[in-house]
Order: sequence, then C-alpha cells, then structure tokens
Amino acid sequence: MVVVVIAVAIAFVSIVWLGWNLTLDALWQPTDWVTVRRILLLGEVGPRDHVVDLGCGDGRIVVAAARDFGARATGVEIDPLRVLWAKTWILFLGLHRRARVVRGNMYTSCVADASVVILFLSATSNFKLQERIRRELSPGSRVVSYYHPIWGWEPDLVGEARDGYPIYVYSIKGAG
Repeated sequence: MVVVVIAVAIAFVSIVWLGWNLTLDALWQPTDWVTVRRILLLGEVGPRDHVVDLGCGDGRIVVAAARDFGARATGVEIDPLRVLWAKTWILFLGLHRRARVVRGNMYTSCVADASVVILFLSATSNFKLQERIRRELSPGSRVVSYYHPIWGWEPDLVGEARDGYPIYVYSIKGAG
C-alpha cells in the first residue's frame, strides 16, 4: 500500500511539474555536446569572458564554458529541479569557482556584466529579450542564439549546428 501511495504521489508531482513547464515560453530541449561546443566556439568564448546562458536548463553550456573554455559562466533557470541538478553537477566537477547556476527569471535577470549571452529559447522569448539585452550589454559583447534568430538584428555570422540548425552570432554595436 505504501508503495502505491508513493507511486501515485510521484506521478502526481511529475504531472504537475510537466504541466507547469508547458506554461513557460521556452521548453527544455537538451543540446547535444557537439552543438554546445560549436555554440561556444562560434561565440569566440575564452578565459576573459563571462558567459550568461539564459534559460540554461541542466547547465551544460555553463559547465562547458567554464571547463573547456576557461570562462566564468552563469546560468539562469526558472525550474528549481534543473537548478538543483546543475548546481550539483558544477560542485561534482569542481567548477564552483568559475561556474554557477541561479534560479531566476530570464526576463528580469541582469546581463550587464556578460561578454557573451547564450540563447536557446523560442522565437517569442528572443523577441521579448532583445531590447533589454541590447540596452544592458556593452559594445563588443556577443549574443549567440541557437535555432532562432533575433528579429530585426543582423547577425555577424551564421554557423551550423551538428543537427543542421543555425547558430546566429551577433555583436553589440556602440551608440550612434
């Protein structure tokens, strides 16, 4: 009987969690490791960069930016379970000095100190974020968007992911 009650509770929590996730602007789709590396290479990420991944999911881009490219990396994720997973993974890998994931809303999280912002979101999310990103980032900062372009922005480069989908790279221009 106890096993049945636990199974029903787990099923109920899972359904509620999945239903809540379906209300978000961007659904979680894990990015394969080849594409993660390609995103960071096209964004020219290096040890002097601070990478911010908005809607970071399980933190795999944050981990790769810190571990493989020596960057300081921050992920912003609204889902508390994915945040817990990412934080655990970062601690396990010993990356806690260069990588972190915070529970937050990508629409209100400050990106002003980022030199590279990563987006693998929906077209709607990119549209909602574009003016704030342009306003907050310093000239020369890069924005890398996998799959969806940023409407009205001219990319500096369009690469291709392993799956054939586009990776758009933008740089923030100075005033005037």
